[in-house]
Amino acid sequence: MTPTMIISSDLKSILDEAVHAELYASNLYKHIANQVQRLGYLGAQKFFLKESEAELEHYQLHAQFQNDVGTAAKVPMIEAMTESVVSFSDAIELAYDTELELYNNYKSWYGQADKDPVVQQFLLQFLELQRASVGEYGDLLARIQLVDGDKAGMLLIDQELGA
Repeated sequence: MTPTMIISSDLKSILDEAVHAELYASNLYKHIANQVQRLGYLGAQKFFLKESEAELEHYQLHAQFQNDVGTAAKVPMIEAMTESVVSFSDAIELAYDTELELYNNYKSWYGQADKDPVVQQFLLQFLELQRASVGEYGDLLARIQLVDGDKAGMLLIDQELGA
């Protein structure tokens, strides 16, 4: 007997959108890691590689949840990364924008799951993760603005990211 899918097909589509978003973010952070390494920010490279791994862990949570509710997560094709990163500040701004978009997406997906408390409960953990991530990147942006492009200050922030 094949397990029955115990969520609606609409919710399955939402969860597959989230899978795409997490895999996209993972690839984006690998791309950013490559770009900041080229710029000499080796601490940021290490930080973004860890961020990429975290996004893959989020993907795996989605895949496991879909398995638990009688379906399988679609593994989508991820578009190529073309975002230009020409400075350390650009990298952090791009990551902030990505995390903010994910946060807003999860808020929307959570609202759309209002008729299924199990799916809502599952999505709630990602809302919390995204809220914290937006805050972390916001703090990094504020620190970057404090040093106002001073190379020594930027390298100090980079060093802290790599620790």
